[in-house]
Amino acid sequence: MTLALKSARIAYLGPKGTYSQVAAEAFVEQFSVNDENSESILQPLAEIEDIFTAVVDGTADFGVVPLENSTEGSILPTLDAMANTTVIILAEYLLRIEHCLLASVGQSLSSLKGVAAHPQALGQCRQWLKTNLPHCDLLPLNSNAEAALLARQEPNMAAIAGAAAADLYELEILHFGIEDKTDNTTRFILITANKRLRESSSGQDKTSLILKVHNQPGTLFRALEPFYRQGINLIKLESRPSKKTIWSYFFYIDLEGHISDPDVAAALNELTRLGIDHQILGSYPAKRMA
Repeated sequence: MTLALKSARIAYLGPKGTYSQVAAEAFVEQFSVNDENSESILQPLAEIEDIFTAVVDGTADFGVVPLENSTEGSILPTLDAMANTTVIILAEYLLRIEHCLLASVGQSLSSLKGVAAHPQALGQCRQWLKTNLPHCDLLPLNSNAEAALLARQEPNMAAIAGAAAADLYELEILHFGIEDKTDNTTRFILITANKRLRESSSGQDKTSLILKVHNQPGTLFRALEPFYRQGINLIKLESRPSKKTIWSYFFYIDLEGHISDPDVAAALNELTRLGIDHQILGSYPAKRMA
């Protein structure tokens, strides 16, 4: 089924001016339809958990959340929320992240006392900050746009955010490109609670799922063996605490292929036969960097 995001309500991590907004706009453009009379309604929300809640309770039709960064790894609130809701992934988008150091007009590096940003952004700029602003306190916030708003309000405070946030929040760009890795990229996903919207195979797909196995010897091996036997490449495997019982975990997996592919279907059927609890999060076209 072809997606159409025009006139849809799309929740993203706000406030305005975040990379999540850029990703949301990219999804709208990718899945746009020729209807000039309809416009998507972008809804900025304060936290990732709020986006999942909005999608599940129906106050948003879709959600856009960051899933992982090439430098700092997985966005843990996203992994945890996916394990505890019934949303599915419809698409992914890879966004090249170029961080800027923003501050109110007239500030300089020597006048700054603090730098605010999302924890992921602080991590992605760790070495630059250590080299150029060792005297500054680092303040983690829910989003880089929230940090930009704080920098506008507080003297001697800087923010890490995209260049678009400078105009939006009337800030000066003190430095461009302060990320430590020049290929710094964040993977965003488009989620929904409507399971009827699963895409058919594109021929170059990715499937995401969660395994919930008992804390016993060999259970993870038994869960992964079907993928090995079917020759399926596992792209990502990460454990997270289940937060239900102590020392119990779930495993997030990305694999190459679509659930309708015979080899993937056979591996998933084997999981069912073995009684291994698994939650399919979605199959969708795999994106590559341009």
